[in-house]
Amino acid sequence: MDEDAADRQSPTTTIAPRWMVLHTKARQEKAVARQLQAAGVVHDLPLVDRVTVTRGRKHRSSVPLFASYVFVYGENQHAYDAIASKRVVQFIEVQDQERFEREMASIHAAIKSGMPIEEHHGIAIGHRVRVSKGPLAGVEGVVIDEARRSCLVLHVETLGRGASVEIERDLLESLQD
Repeated sequence: MDEDAADRQSPTTTIAPRWMVLHTKARQEKAVARQLQAAGVVHDLPLVDRVTVTRGRKHRSSVPLFASYVFVYGENQHAYDAIASKRVVQFIEVQDQERFEREMASIHAAIKSGMPIEEHHGIAIGHRVRVSKGPLAGVEGVVIDEARRSCLVLHVETLGRGASVEIERDLLESLQD
C-alpha cells in the first residue's frame, strides 16, 4: 500500500491543546475546577483571599478573582464536558494564546506578591507600564488614578476585564507601545 492510501485510511489529526475560557453560572467556579481536576484536565482558577465579617466574626476564604470564569487548557471536548455538567454557560476561544499566557502570568505574580488585588471591570485606559522593582518587578499593565491612589491594571484581553493592584508610582517605568 502506498503512503497516500495509508494516510487516507487512518487519519491521525491531533488538535493541539489550547487555552479556553469557561463562563460559569454564578458561584460555580470551584465546582467546575474540581470537576476538571478529577478528569485530569489542566485548568486555572486564580483565587484571592477575602475577609468577611458576619455577626461580628471574621471569616477568611479564597474566592475566584474573576467571578464566573475558569480557564481550561485542552481540547474543545473538555469544554463540552464542562458544559454538560450544567455549571458552565459557554466557552470562549482564546485567540492569542501567547498573550493570554503572559496576561495570566502577570495576574499570578500579583496574587503571589501578597499585595491587595481586586477585579477591575472594563477596559483599562492609560499608559502601559512595567514595574521596575519590588515584588511585582517585570509585570506589565496599565496605570490609572483612582480616588487619590495609583493602581496597576493587569488586563486579560479575552475577558475584557482585569485586576487592579494598588502601587507606588515610583516603582513604575513607562513602556512605548
